[in-house]
Amino acid sequence: YGWVQFFETPKQEVQNDFKNRNLELIEYLPNKTYVFYFPKNTSIQYLKDSGVRAILPIEGKYKLSPALKMPPYPDYALDGDNILVTLAFHDQATSNDLIEEFQKRRIRIEHQYKGHNIMKLSVPKDGLENLAKLSFVKWIELKSPPAENHDNRRRGLHRANGLDTQTSAGRNYTGKGIGVMVRDDGTIGPHIDFAGRLDNRNTVQFDPTQNHGDGVAGVMAGAGNLDPSIRGMAAGADIYNTDRFGSFLDFSVTTLFTDDIVQITNTSSGPQCNNDYLMDAVIVDQQSNDIPSLLHVFSAGNTNGGGDCNYGAGNQWANLGGADKIAKNILAVANVIFNGTVTNSSARGPAYDGRIKPDIAANGDGQFATDEDNQYDIFGGTSAASPGVAGVAAQLYEAYGDQNNGAIPQSALIKAILLNSANDAGNVGPDFTYGWGIINGLRAGKTIEDGRYFNDNIAQGATNNHVINVPEGTAQVRFMVYWRDVTGALGVSSALVNDLDLVVKDPANNTLLPWILDPTPDPAALSSPATTGIDHLNNMEQVLINNPAAGDYSLDISGFNVPVGPQEYFVVYEVIPDNITVTHPNEGEHFVIGEDEVIHWDAINTTEDFVLEYSLDNGASWTSITTVPANTTNYVWSVPPSVTGSALIRVSSGTFTDTSDSNFSIAQQVQGLSFSQICPNEATLVWNA
Repeated sequence: YGWVQFFETPKQEVQNDFKNRNLELIEYLPNKTYVFYFPKNTSIQYLKDSGVRAILPIEGKYKLSPALKMPPYPDYALDGDNILVTLAFHDQATSNDLIEEFQKRRIRIEHQYKGHNIMKLSVPKDGLENLAKLSFVKWIELKSPPAENHDNRRRGLHRANGLDTQTSAGRNYTGKGIGVMVRDDGTIGPHIDFAGRLDNRNTVQFDPTQNHGDGVAGVMAGAGNLDPSIRGMAAGADIYNTDRFGSFLDFSVTTLFTDDIVQITNTSSGPQCNNDYLMDAVIVDQQSNDIPSLLHVFSAGNTNGGGDCNYGAGNQWANLGGADKIAKNILAVANVIFNGTVTNSSARGPAYDGRIKPDIAANGDGQFATDEDNQYDIFGGTSAASPGVAGVAAQLYEAYGDQNNGAIPQSALIKAILLNSANDAGNVGPDFTYGWGIINGLRAGKTIEDGRYFNDNIAQGATNNHVINVPEGTAQVRFMVYWRDVTGALGVSSALVNDLDLVVKDPANNTLLPWILDPTPDPAALSSPATTGIDHLNNMEQVLINNPAAGDYSLDISGFNVPVGPQEYFVVYEVIPDNITVTHPNEGEHFVIGEDEVIHWDAINTTEDFVLEYSLDNGASWTSITTVPANTTNYVWSVPPSVTGSALIRVSSGTFTDTSDSNFSIAQQVQGLSFSQICPNEATLVWNA
């Protein structure tokens, strides 16, 4: 084993030739360098002819994580006079090799993951350096810190109501047939909202005082059977519950992935900080590559103000809760209140290497969700925001299946669509607070229904060209390229391996570049708006154009640096024709007189204040509600005291206007409801007339 550095990133032909000669380029490090495994008789001349600059041994000190080099160690990582660590080893080593060496060094195996090259060990404090010198040892890091919980209106903010209208004529994507996983604090339920869809077999914990997982499951996939107003996102998905104290490598968990039973996971917990590209990040990135349909969703954490995780910009930045949220191929979710304003506690980015984190935002604060024993309770934090995104993703998986003969989509496509269709929030463009914006399930669903996506592959140094036509009357167009990046090396300074570049040319041949952010560890830089330029940090790039000219747009996608190729990528594009779109209430909702409901609308390129009106007679007459500022896209409305099945909402800004697609209803809540008789095939209900 060793490091091999090339003068230039090797072309795909060289990468392929190395593979054919059993010269293994195991993983890529920045600056044209790989960890390698070569036969001893490898020709030095062949390496020279292939563009190799140098070969170096890997000293043991480079295999130790930064935390292991900075004693004293925290109590959770101590085992008497030993240190608790996680070790990764190379494929060529056998269990017998490891056990023999561990016995010589008084090292105890705490846990070995079946089928994976990772072990948890208890190592004498004076034995770390000698352990790291063993050739088959790939990486050693300190045991991860213990996980902490990242503790009605959400469906409207997420536009999930537009995907699941609960009407015969509308969309009815409930996540049916999609498996979602809750990784949390033990047994969920009992609750009628999960009837027939909950599997608790993979959790061994039972504590009736722990209800965090109940809330997560309710937000993600509660059916609202007991109270329809507390319906979750994916009310038809199959829920598989596991303990979060296990790993994504636990056999009972991985078989659910490999057998294609679970497609989406949610983890609403994690340690504070621990944000380098460590084992937890590598595991989930690798799983995303091994199982392309698998999407991991994480809460960003409620750690804002709790330290900057050594980024250097103060305690309001770079404080996501845990290394797995730093991974490239997952979704890390920020927390906003129902009106789209980020909470003070929601963790901020960037990732340790300057990449955009969190990825997306959703409503987590102040929700009602399922509790044990058929109850509901208040639930919040990024813990509640994350399952909101996971649930919408399940709806989109079903939508994709409906359009593609039941096929399961790649998670990379769903993630790209979610990011590209999100409602911009905070600064214009992406930022380190909201990520790419607040999730918009309806626009994401329309992207799938309209087929506005495709995939392709690219190799080192190549350029692909794609042409997309933008029609007349488009208010905004967004082009995004996204790729599921290969796993980076443990502890690497920059996690991105394959680096693609997007350049768009409009019909007049003007060059348009994607959004970029300034990751300089300074509060002023991190809070500054996005600009445009060349991005060499992230595995997604977006070009956004307001009021685009009609015609053909040319997308050039180049393999700027593809050391592990070829690289598959997805292009998704959002063509938004309407400046205003009413999203809630929009079709078939049932409002109760006197209760507060939130009116939501999408707005593109509007500059004047919004005028809100309602009609009780299908638009024959209109009554003013209020006028709100031009930067607002929601309003809390007290439902008027009128009974109707013909209500509509209208939102206007200057010459732009939109009305609910169909009627919603207003009435009093039925009181005194009871069953006077229940028979096998019928029931008699009575209520206060």
